[in-house]
Amino acid sequence: MREQSRGKLSASPLMRNLTNFLSGFFLLLVFVAAITFSYFNTEPVRINFGSLSFAPLPVSVWIISAFVCGGILGLILGLGVFRRLKYRAEIRRLKKELANAKQEVNHLRTLSLRDLD
Repeated sequence: MREQSRGKLSASPLMRNLTNFLSGFFLLLVFVAAITFSYFNTEPVRINFGSLSFAPLPVSVWIISAFVCGGILGLILGLGVFRRLKYRAEIRRLKKELANAKQEVNHLRTLSLRDLD
């Protein structure tokens, strides 16, 4: 059954269990694929990046490291680092708009009715 709480629909326990099972199965498949890839790609490769030269490591280490770095970057972006920066800029803009509106209201309060004619 779906329940509505705070405007969100929550999944049934069966759907949550199925989602957890499928997520775990997918992670297991990725792990097995990484182990298999590492087993078959043991040739050492030297990586040169501009003036940086890294020690020779197996191809699998470099590729798995790239995936791990991508995952970490994805988590960082997913945590909303950039979203928070955007919200701060919007808050600053809204504060400025509020200050201008308050100033305009104060100016209008000081005008007499004769000045409006």
